[in-house]
Amino acid sequence: MNAISSLTGLQIGLAMGAASIVSVGPNNLMLLREGIVRGRSGLMAGLVWSSYGLLVTLAVSMAAASCTLDSSWQTALRWGGLAAFSWFATQSFLTAFRRSSETEDGERQERRAACILRVLRVVWCNPLTYVELLLIPAALAQSMTETADRIEFAAALLVTSAVCCFGYAYGGEALARIVQSRKSIRIFDLASGIVLSAIAIGLAVKLLSNLA
Repeated sequence: MNAISSLTGLQIGLAMGAASIVSVGPNNLMLLREGIVRGRSGLMAGLVWSSYGLLVTLAVSMAAASCTLDSSWQTALRWGGLAAFSWFATQSFLTAFRRSSETEDGERQERRAACILRVLRVVWCNPLTYVELLLIPAALAQSMTETADRIEFAAALLVTSAVCCFGYAYGGEALARIVQSRKSIRIFDLASGIVLSAIAIGLAVKLLSNLA
């Protein structure tokens, strides 16, 4: 903790935010895919960023109130994260092997309300979202003695989260100029399933080793 204590709240927030930008997970992959299929990128990114902002604000509030979560709950969330990654990986594989006409019709006919529910379900039903944006930020903010550091920490996280959300969504739109065919999107879904499966396996190994 000595290395962390030597950093300002702004530096810690920027470092954590940068880590979330380069990380691969259901939320980032969803934003990237939405951009590729030319969906409602701005709406998607705005919903995800608003959700992140709510969790970060709650995390800093918990730190200010000296609230902590029992370690058993943290472990439960990590096991829940394993289940979520496995489920999202399965969905990616199913989408990849679904008939092209079925997938395209569903994406084309999706209403705004259905889009919003889909986004919120991916973000809020992923237990690791709470670990990464609530528990870890709360613990880091609690180690900061100055209120100004906590505010800088939260602000840095919010700014980098915006870069992450809108960057992935609109980056997907730019990538769509290259990935235009249904076959290319299917390859993306298949690759997403493989990546999420690999992460799930790694997480399972880590959780099982902690039990040993």
